[in-house]
Amino acid sequence: TLSIALPLALAVTSNTAFAAEKTIRFLHINDLHAHLMPHADRVAGDNGSTVIEERGGIARLATLLKQQRTENPDNVVMNIGDTFHGGAEAMFSLGNAIVEPVNALNIDVGVAGNWDFAFSPGLTRLRFGPIDLFSYIPEEALKIGFPGNYLADPIPILRPNYPNLGANVKDIAVPFWDLMPATYVKEVNGVKIGFIGLTSDIIEDMHVFMAIGLQFTKGEDANRQLINKHAADLRANGADIVVLMSELGIHKDNALAQVIEPGSVDVIFSAHTHETTFSPLTSTSGAIVVEAGNDGWLGQMDITVDDENNIINKQWDLLAIDSSITDDADMQVLVDAARAPYLATDVHLIAPPFMTQKLTQPIDTIVGHTDTTVDRKDALESTFNAGWTDMIRQLTESDAAISPGFRMDATLVETGYMLEDNTLATGDITLEDAYRLFPVVYLMAKGEIDGAGIRTVIENQLTATFSSDVFNHVGGWNFGVSGLDITLNLDGTDGSRISSMSYSDTGETVLDSDIVTVGGCLRSIDTPDRLCSIPGFSGVLPVLNPADNQPLWTALDAFVYGLSAQNFNGSRVSINDESATPRWPEDDFIQPLNGVGTTSSDNSGNGGRFPRFDEILDEVSNNDRIGADAAGALGNVSIIALLGLMLVRRKFILSK
Repeated sequence: TLSIALPLALAVTSNTAFAAEKTIRFLHINDLHAHLMPHADRVAGDNGSTVIEERGGIARLATLLKQQRTENPDNVVMNIGDTFHGGAEAMFSLGNAIVEPVNALNIDVGVAGNWDFAFSPGLTRLRFGPIDLFSYIPEEALKIGFPGNYLADPIPILRPNYPNLGANVKDIAVPFWDLMPATYVKEVNGVKIGFIGLTSDIIEDMHVFMAIGLQFTKGEDANRQLINKHAADLRANGADIVVLMSELGIHKDNALAQVIEPGSVDVIFSAHTHETTFSPLTSTSGAIVVEAGNDGWLGQMDITVDDENNIINKQWDLLAIDSSITDDADMQVLVDAARAPYLATDVHLIAPPFMTQKLTQPIDTIVGHTDTTVDRKDALESTFNAGWTDMIRQLTESDAAISPGFRMDATLVETGYMLEDNTLATGDITLEDAYRLFPVVYLMAKGEIDGAGIRTVIENQLTATFSSDVFNHVGGWNFGVSGLDITLNLDGTDGSRISSMSYSDTGETVLDSDIVTVGGCLRSIDTPDRLCSIPGFSGVLPVLNPADNQPLWTALDAFVYGLSAQNFNGSRVSINDESATPRWPEDDFIQPLNGVGTTSSDNSGNGGRFPRFDEILDEVSNNDRIGADAAGALGNVSIIALLGLMLVRRKFILSK
């Protein structure tokens, strides 16, 4: 009897302990970039290869989330990073077309991405600012309008139905509110979960309009202190699990995980850098760090706790959002409604606010073809940037050309490629693809710079992408370059990676004293010494649109114009890395996780990087810099508005 009873007693004890364990499922969405539909994507295959597969689609995501919720009702859904910006639907609706489908996902908590700030700081406040401030204002007041009769009537700015956190951003123009809460607490099956949210730290570096009146926490030490403070507060208030949702990118998040207080944060859920982490990164603090690619993946983190809510296990999985998942019917209805205006045969839309981009054809219109499969998934020299900068150089009749190193992407599949459904790709490029590649409106331009200057510009871009001090990273990946053959050592020192540079057409060395004509972009705040917002150029002027000989020739329109003359080709390679630094997919990361090479002891100054907001304000006014105080910030806002640089106007109608 004893020999039977003992095992039975042990079984009862074991089952009781097992029953006391609880597993909370964290579902991690990041960097949707307003993708509503499935699309081609290049993903890692076997043995260091890549394959083109259909990925994404918010109706498939909705199905997958429902499956996960059914499998484990104790769950939390997080949406981190760029969401309401990207593509034609978002551009022409100021993100509104994306809000209703996203809200239907029943997200619990989120963090805004850097591109969610792109529609203007006024709109950022309307979309993400505290609701209670507007509780006494009629709905009609929460609308935004634009001059120039771009829209017949002001339109309401739709808001996400879940809290978005931003511990690292302060609204110094409206100092009596918090633009976004720093933390959020949710209890799931008796387990108290504390969330810290960090939005992007590069808003000021991207464009002046995006950062008016906003101040962001900068640097490793300041972010370390911020995380430690909020984590300690959450723990003191009974949080059993503390997670950080971060738009800083996995490179900075991984660095922070090594220096924050041990035991302060359990998991860091990253966004912004579009990296797929199949295995979590570990750290000296005990926090693990993960990122779920972009809209083609759903991250799943199961955290198991014991009967005292102590963590005993963490399990991470990446779930592909692919063609094996059926569309959720209810979500597809919302998607079809959101896309209908952009597929109409009589479409005629103008995108506000700062420059005009007209849509006069349905976005499924075929505008060109590609001879090679191209995308932006290379941190040094992407196939799309190669083909696009070649096109810029031809269209602007320049010695060289540059283009921003965006991460937002559309994979263009070459004619004859065997797709996963055993059909052959047509090589078609649609207008929708063009808006995916160019969801921001900027003009084509041309300027001059000397040989030493263009070398400095390229060196600074390399530092901003590959520095081993990851807090030097700004923007996306390395920008595109055409017309210059460059030999470099990525494993070298910041500011000194290039060993030689010559003209692609002649093979002659680029001398410091040479005057180089460069084709690129012109943004709304750029002065004549800036090309793509990068200083050091001279005589920068818009390139005339050959259709009407007017200077309003946007990058998207130039892209479509170029496609009308020739097929797209991204096969050109003109950068030689002598250090042979492994690149994706040979390496697990598109952008090296810990950077490459040596950090310069003198990394001061902005060089060829995008200008800081306060730097631009110094050019247009003598007021205090943006971060000085709230009064100075408000003064700067007024001056910019008077100069006509701020075209967004807010209209509040108080109820009587």
